Amino acid sequence: MSQFVKLTFLIHTFGIMGCVLGEIKPLQTLRWGADVESGVPNVFYDPQQPSKITGFEYEIAKALATTLHAQLEFHANDWEMLVPGLQRHEYDVLLNGIERNTWQRFTDKAGIRLSIPYYVTHLQLVVASSSPLKYFSECEDKTIGILKQSWHAEKALKRFHHTQIVIYDDEVKAFADLTNKRLDGVLLDHPESFYYAAIDKNVRLLDDPISRLEYVVIVRAEDADLLEEINKALNTLIHNGQLRSILERWNLWNAATATYFQATSVANSPAIAFDQYVATVQSNQKQWGHFYLQCLPMLWKAAWTTLKLSLVAMFFAMIAGFGLAVARIYAIGPIRLLATVYVECVRGIPLLIQLLLIFYGLPTLSKYLPTPISHWVCFSPFLAGVIALAINYSAYECEIYRAGLLSVPRGQMEAARALGMSHIQALWYVVFPQAIRMVIPPVTNNFIMLLQDSSLVSMITIVELTRAYQYLAATNFNYFGTGLLVAGVYLAIGFPFVCLARRCENRCNLKKYTYK
Repeated sequence: MSQFVKLTFLIHTFGIMGCVLGEIKPLQTLRWGADVESGVPNVFYDPQQPSKITGFEYEIAKALATTLHAQLEFHANDWEMLVPGLQRHEYDVLLNGIERNTWQRFTDKAGIRLSIPYYVTHLQLVVASSSPLKYFSECEDKTIGILKQSWHAEKALKRFHHTQIVIYDDEVKAFADLTNKRLDGVLLDHPESFYYAAIDKNVRLLDDPISRLEYVVIVRAEDADLLEEINKALNTLIHNGQLRSILERWNLWNAATATYFQATSVANSPAIAFDQYVATVQSNQKQWGHFYLQCLPMLWKAAWTTLKLSLVAMFFAMIAGFGLAVARIYAIGPIRLLATVYVECVRGIPLLIQLLLIFYGLPTLSKYLPTPISHWVCFSPFLAGVIALAINYSAYECEIYRAGLLSVPRGQMEAARALGMSHIQALWYVVFPQAIRMVIPPVTNNFIMLLQDSSLVSMITIVELTRAYQYLAATNFNYFGTGLLVAGVYLAIGFPFVCLARRCENRCNLKKYTYK
């Protein structure tokens, strides 16, 4: 009887444990996308540790993930590619200073849904300290800078008939033009303007708020359950005061947000994160050498990505280009025609267009394809970059090899055939070796160009050297020194291949191409 009681007890115990464990949801991953370039104070690389990201929206994303019992996974993308990246499932949520005012009218067309607001702010006009402007209404006949896809700012300026609008990729360039007196003002969201004015005393903010902006989270239209969870999590963060605490740390707590949160407008805690950021940037501006040393780990990682991408793409470009060149010269008519059409089409379309078509365009066709094939057209960022670069440069490689093959005198082929060689043997042992000697310099030049064009893959979420440069320079407002450092890294990557090409030229006895 006692054994039966023990067995019954164990069954009940394990049954209760099973119910409890069944109610515990497995740890999820909150995949979050944002643009880090010029992201101060939203999302940016920490000036103290350039390999790590920080910002008030980064802290909000972490708080959201914690509330949802999920791990946060960050994915960087260019601003105008954030929504396309969301649609191709690169990430699941967008939290990056996205204005409800702007995106509410695009929800159905873009296939997205918006959360409740987590921050309320306004547009802010920044002018030079010596500017006579006092109110936004005085912008008539002025030149004002705004950010790309800043529709709300552009709409605010449309009221002026003779105001010139200049669009920038990031606010750092806009503020540089303001300082150099190429602009009369810069119209941005208040957080960006406020932080830049705290660093540069040559500019000031107009005490004239423009429009009301509400920051929201974006998810795909089909992710209704995720949107509901995010809205609940945001309400939790608002009611428990955690969201307010984050905003106060970054000195972004304001009356409009306080009214929306139904809280007092007076900050309860000091702006620790804001003070630390300002102090770090000002220190870095005085001690650039220390900052450059901190940048090296991130630049090394980005340089390895650039080199790996370039080498793999060039390898396939050379193979495809050589095959195309042989086809254009020695194949039958229809194959020659196809090879010619391929080369002319690829050379006639910009590399960036090819890259975006492969990465963002092809996945949109997946719904029309059978299930096994539909997965093949949705490439990873690295693979899409390799394919685009290889396709583009195969056309140029083809023309280089074709020129090399045609430079071999026709008599060489005739002499080889007279000695009893077959056509293929004559090509392999006589024509190809002589052509290879002639194409080494242009092929080397082509690789250096591909190395530089690899910077375009930053448009598809890959952080390579150029993108790393933009991140670091925009975070610390230093384009010149950081640019020289990155330029040196590019030279260090390309120079060994130049030396290798010269060595190959010497081995091939091309004395006239040898540099002494």
